[in-house]
Amino acid sequence: MKNKNIIIAYLVLTLIFLSEIVLNFNKYSYAGYYTDKIIGWLWLAMTVFIIIRLWKKKAIKAYFGLLIAGIILSILPMMIPFFAILGYFSTFDNYQRIQLNNDYRIERYRPGALSKPHIAIYRQKGILEKNISKVPYIDVLERVLQRSSIDISSDERQEGIQEARFVNANKDSIGVEYQIMNKKQIFYHRIYENQFED
Repeated sequence: MKNKNIIIAYLVLTLIFLSEIVLNFNKYSYAGYYTDKIIGWLWLAMTVFIIIRLWKKKAIKAYFGLLIAGIILSILPMMIPFFAILGYFSTFDNYQRIQLNNDYRIERYRPGALSKPHIAIYRQKGILEKNISKVPYIDVLERVLQRSSIDISSDERQEGIQEARFVNANKDSIGVEYQIMNKKQIFYHRIYENQFED
């Protein structure tokens, strides 16, 4: 009976974990940067616990085999899916998170193993939040530093955001005032089509 309760709890956690993945594919997630990390790590810890506790069962051995096969297959195509999995469970390549106000937050992050840094804007509604805009970080640097990307050195490209302040938002864009390298400038992020709904 104890094992049955553990399996039920694990299945519930797995459904929450899968719902987070489905939400991510649609540019949604549960509100807060660490929420999906906590859900992921709880699922991972519970998976290890279930495998160790119920190892004698054939179904668990098969499940473990499927998980290992999935990890190996994700490594084969240039390790890109593997790095996506790693990014989901960790803060790897997530450089900054800034809460603009109660409704909006931004992240400076690398969306993939071979990608350059981006800025993403999230809008929170209740327990969910949605990625409403994404732009390469170099575009923000060009605007704030008032220089072409050709004239921005690789060291300067690594400079973080000192401060970000919400300016305004409408159905087409959201204005954020950035301070980078002691320079301030407003950057208007274009909102994905039909993503701004009240």
